[in-house]
Amino acid sequence: MRSITKFSTVAAIAVLSTTGCRVMHHQETAGQYVDDTTLSARAKAALIKDKEVKSSDFSVQVYQGNVTLTGVASSPAEARRAEMDIKAIEGVKSVKNDVRVAETNPATTR
Repeated sequence: MRSITKFSTVAAIAVLSTTGCRVMHHQETAGQYVDDTTLSARAKAALIKDKEVKSSDFSVQVYQGNVTLTGVASSPAEARRAEMDIKAIEGVKSVKNDVRVAETNPATTR
């Protein structure tokens, strides 16, 4: 019983400390933090679901509903497709696409 109480206390402190920093500095409310976390999870799921996007090559950051997409795409079409997948998510206000397109060197291609 004591170990469950200790675990619950440690878990609560961990959650509140990550949320608390942004909330205490008036960067966002606790509700916004939860919304951003939900949007981030939905964005990552959308990239995983799309078989034409290599989701492991992308990173998603969300702040107050605004998404920043970073990473390396194999083509401009893949970068656009990843952006469109995220724009289609309800609650996303905007998407900043900072994805770079990998350059292929014909000399090293076999």
